[in-house]
Parts: sequence; C-alpha cells; structure tokens
Amino acid sequence: MSADAYLIIICEHPGCERPEGHWPVRFEPHTHTELRRLLKERRGWARKRRDGRLVDLCPEHA
Repeated sequence: MSADAYLIIICEHPGCERPEGHWPVRFEPHTHTELRRLLKERRGWARKRRDGRLVDLCPEHA
C-alpha cells in the first residue's frame, strides 16, 4: 500500500488573505524543500529572513 503526501507552505505575512501554497500534482521526492522550489520557480513565492528567522511569503508579500 502507498500513501501520497499533501504538503502545504503557509505565508507568514500577518493578515495574508490567501496564506496557503501547495502543489496539486504528485512529485518526487515529497519534501517541503521541493515544494518551496516549485512554488518559487512557478508561482513567485519567496523565503526571506525576517527578524533573524526564515519566513515563507506568497507572491503578494514577497
């Protein structure tokens, strides 16, 4: 038996109206690193340092 992973990245900007980033198709490997790469390359998401920590931001707030 196999199971699919459905990973979600959350925009960490306060008050974001569409905070979830996800990819609707299967991909290998099932990791948040791969999801971040797909969202960055194809949808404009960014991972930036804010107050000394890394945060994920949707295209509207990147």
